[in-house]
Amino acid sequence: MNKLNLLILCLALGLTGCATKNYGRQGELTKYEKDTMTCREIALEQAKIEGFKEHVEKESQFDGRSVLSFLGDFGVGNVIEKGEALKSANRRLEQLKDVEKQKECGEE
Repeated sequence: MNKLNLLILCLALGLTGCATKNYGRQGELTKYEKDTMTCREIALEQAKIEGFKEHVEKESQFDGRSVLSFLGDFGVGNVIEKGEALKSANRRLEQLKDVEKQKECGEE
């Protein structure tokens, strides 16, 4: 019986390690992108980032992985991952807005 309890504990710990959600990151704008992007490309990239942010919000909703991650680290890993994903998206979005202003996109 002792071996069975140990096996169950190992499986539970193994599953919690796989339970933290991973959303990915948005890379910072490179100098090449800043120099070569057209106003249309900037607008498309901003739309993609908004879609990424919506995806992160949707995926961060409570599900089975949330339960498992709560058992492993009280859900802290998922909160940190979500925060870092959104921070990277917001940083890229700000960089795009700066380039948009420099190129005077949308001004008539």
